[in-house]
Amino acid sequence: MNTRATFSSPASETKDPSAHWAQPGLGRNWQQQFFYWLIRVGGKARGYHMSHIVTFGYVLLYPSIRRRCRFYLSRRFPDHKGWIRRFLDTYRLARTYGAALVDMTVLEIFGSRAISATCPEHDRLIQLCAEPRGFVLLHAHVGSFQIGMSALTQFPKRVSIVMIPETRAPMLLGPQSTGMIDPRAGLQGVIAMTDALLRGEIVTMMGDRIFGSDQNTVAVQFLGDPVLFPVTPYRLASATGTPVLVMAAPKTSPNSYELRLLKVIEVPPNLGRNAQDYAPYAQQFADSIEQFTREFPWQYYNFYDLWRDAPSRIDCYGSASGRWSLTPNDSSFSTPQRVAHLTKMRLYFSPHNVIPAIKQR
Repeated sequence: MNTRATFSSPASETKDPSAHWAQPGLGRNWQQQFFYWLIRVGGKARGYHMSHIVTFGYVLLYPSIRRRCRFYLSRRFPDHKGWIRRFLDTYRLARTYGAALVDMTVLEIFGSRAISATCPEHDRLIQLCAEPRGFVLLHAHVGSFQIGMSALTQFPKRVSIVMIPETRAPMLLGPQSTGMIDPRAGLQGVIAMTDALLRGEIVTMMGDRIFGSDQNTVAVQFLGDPVLFPVTPYRLASATGTPVLVMAAPKTSPNSYELRLLKVIEVPPNLGRNAQDYAPYAQQFADSIEQFTREFPWQYYNFYDLWRDAPSRIDCYGSASGRWSLTPNDSSFSTPQRVAHLTKMRLYFSPHNVIPAIKQR
């Protein structure tokens, strides 16, 4: 997730369905730089004050912002009627999101000492990390996982983050991290994720981001209506014999976040390619996020309409093209073990859905 991402303005909205997840943020670069300077000079408090003022103006003046917030708010608070109540709900959600962006900027400028990130599940995570197998760490557009990730630096496992590389991405990586796995890397990305898990490492990715074709997604219930979520995290877990840990980092006080373990999902091995076989595990993820919104209703930051009909999305870890082949000169297949890994992954990922070149918000 781009730490400088904001709501999309009407002028920046695109009609390309495949780009809905990658729309440019509201606000010009110089405005973002001004916020950065203001926080550096005036501290977090000045950043909050300006964020609240700017957020109120955007919510008041841009119908697109109110519309994007209603996708979630109308389902989370169906009994909230009247335009005044709805406007105040929208402002509160947008204001909380703006404060989270300020916190991420504070973390980047002043370091981890400026914002506390604790982990109540510390002992359990230490125990999981002590096991030889790795695990998939799944998160969503809730809380501030970027800040919560700073609490992972104390855990004795290396972490690979599946995301599009960006200049501010190093703030997400602790000393133990191997770095990032670019989801645009095609088959190489699948191999990198698989190898990391089989080495006993952590691979972290988002569980509520989908693109393109429906064949790597499965329908689950979320906030009373069906949505499509990707099945790739559960396919990886099934193929490598690793668990899926659902985690989130809510803001619990003005200066602190908690990295919480919401759910441990154990996916049976050798489930194969059929997406429907992974529906119960995707539903466990959806239930975990829904429960999070019950406790922290104003920390849900996915402003995309998950509930609309999906015409032709592609899973963000799948590919829209490409054939499977083993190229003798490809160093990625330099050992029999990796060839075996690839052969196994071939059973789990469609030849037409490995990893696409997509824009990530």
